[in-house]
Amino acid sequence: MRRYSAASAIGLIIMTTHAGTHAQVSIKSPQGKVEVAVSVDPDGRLIYATRYAGRSVLAPSRIGVVVDGVDYGAGVELGTAAQRDFESRFAWRGNKSEVHLAGRAVSIPIRTKGGAAWTLELSCFDNGVAYRCVIPGEGTRKVTGEAAAWEFADGTRAWCQPNTTNYEGVHERFAIDAIPADKFPRGIGMPVTFELPGGGYAALTESNLLGYSGMTLVPVPGRRVLKSAFRDDPQGWPMSGDIHTPWRVLMLSEDLNGLVNNDMVPALCPPPDPQLFPDGIRTDWLEPGRCFWQWWAYDDGGTHWSKQKWFVDRAAELNCRYYLVDEGWEHSRQEWASEGKDVWARLKELCDYARGKGVGIWVWRGWTANERRQWPGLETPQKREDFFRRCAEAGVKGTKIDFMDSESHDRLAFYEDCLRVAARYRVMVNFHGAYKPTGEARTWPNEMTREGVRGLEYNKWDILPPTHYASLPFTRFLAGHGDFTPTTFQPERLKGTTFAQQLAGSVVFTSPILCWADKPDLYLASPAVEFIRHVPTVWDETVVLPGSAIGELAAIARRSGRDWYVGVINGGKAREFTLDFAFLPGGDYRADLFVDAPGEAAKLDVQRDVGVNASTQRVIRLNDGGGFVATIRRNSP
Repeated sequence: MRRYSAASAIGLIIMTTHAGTHAQVSIKSPQGKVEVAVSVDPDGRLIYATRYAGRSVLAPSRIGVVVDGVDYGAGVELGTAAQRDFESRFAWRGNKSEVHLAGRAVSIPIRTKGGAAWTLELSCFDNGVAYRCVIPGEGTRKVTGEAAAWEFADGTRAWCQPNTTNYEGVHERFAIDAIPADKFPRGIGMPVTFELPGGGYAALTESNLLGYSGMTLVPVPGRRVLKSAFRDDPQGWPMSGDIHTPWRVLMLSEDLNGLVNNDMVPALCPPPDPQLFPDGIRTDWLEPGRCFWQWWAYDDGGTHWSKQKWFVDRAAELNCRYYLVDEGWEHSRQEWASEGKDVWARLKELCDYARGKGVGIWVWRGWTANERRQWPGLETPQKREDFFRRCAEAGVKGTKIDFMDSESHDRLAFYEDCLRVAARYRVMVNFHGAYKPTGEARTWPNEMTREGVRGLEYNKWDILPPTHYASLPFTRFLAGHGDFTPTTFQPERLKGTTFAQQLAGSVVFTSPILCWADKPDLYLASPAVEFIRHVPTVWDETVVLPGSAIGELAAIARRSGRDWYVGVINGGKAREFTLDFAFLPGGDYRADLFVDAPGEAAKLDVQRDVGVNASTQRVIRLNDGGGFVATIRRNSP
């Protein structure tokens, strides 16, 4: 006998059989754009399928976690689901100043044939769906992987990158059933962005990862399936008490604007501890800002003690809130320890000097000890406590922690403990050699940025293809902030780009701590110096402009207060782009335009005080790998 229970007004339909051979829970998002069906296939396997705007995105796809040899997605029956509607609203840094997301939460009791009981939790939004598995228990158990997989609709194309160590890969586009496995020996790093058949986009990633182990994706040859893998913990990892998997997040959008503005990743993470962060992400010692950084332009020599106050002076001249002292400052060859002072006394001296110039100091530390390079490391609780305490005593504002190169269970515990100890000492953090963001800055807002991206540093020893710059806003940056470290004005390091494109990176790539890469004299001599001195690092609103296409063209408008900024990156050959100013609210504005000089990569043309309004359309000529920047000020009042 089949029992039906329907609550169509709130979007939940439950369909079960007492025999347990077939069962289904169907959920619709608040406005009905997303439909999710959780069911049990004839073999007893837990699966889910997703439709968006009436079209299939995911065919029935496996769910399941393996704990102590038990696959909790095999041989299951569904219980009666419970549902509630909810709204998430909180202050944020990045594409916008506030996240506001309404969704539908559904809890489905699951029982295996062996008698184990657990819960599948789903969060369904009008722009995506996420699920996680909650397996109750006591003591320590071992997780050895998941049966999770995603089968996409025929005709889907995927943007994939192969680096699952520190996520410094270049995205390439493949048909979902023709992803070459030999290009991805360690799997595919998330997020993966999908172009859907018939139009629209999806992206697959994870949220609230801390405490678990990072998932990578493996293509199944000849099929439209990506399956889960845990490359950094192939033998599994121990967990104590209840086991919560990360949220498995599928973003959905009709256009790139909706995809870039998707806030599911942070919204699915717990809020910050009010004892450590009384005003959340707006707690007073968490200060975004522009940062001058010497390593990219000066290499190891830039860390010598004799140069540090000069760099602070240049940071102040560039109106940077911070100066970052990079790798090597603790090494004897850099001669910080002299005149009877050790390196920490010197660091305090530098912090005191910088404070008088209105500049805060950040310092670098490798995560593990390296005797040859004289890195003390941070790999023990005692070292972490000592380092962050000393930083606070010296007056350091933030720390850059580097070379973790893993998202294993143990390494994730290291990340979280760094954030916890740093928060106690009111120190901000920038992780390099890191995995992709998964919403950590929601729970630990002292994480101001992280790398996890192939940034401009590669132009020192390699070439970043122009398509890379034009794909990142729609691939890697969907996961969150990224320390790309723009902008070079060295002609020999443009490598297929232009001055205007390099400048545009500071608008297009979001990082609350924005580290300028190049030599200060090049910035100070540039006609864009006032832009460099004042460009915001966090935004109130973001709009992806028409004409944008992944890997081809990224055109993004961002608002800070009453002012707007536009960054355009051309990922291909020279072209014309019509910039439509319809994103502007009513009124009249004045704009400064930074434009490619025709046929000249190392020259920036500037057009000042140009009148524009919401009805303005302007044809922009972009060089090969070129770019464009506009700063737009509203006329008084």
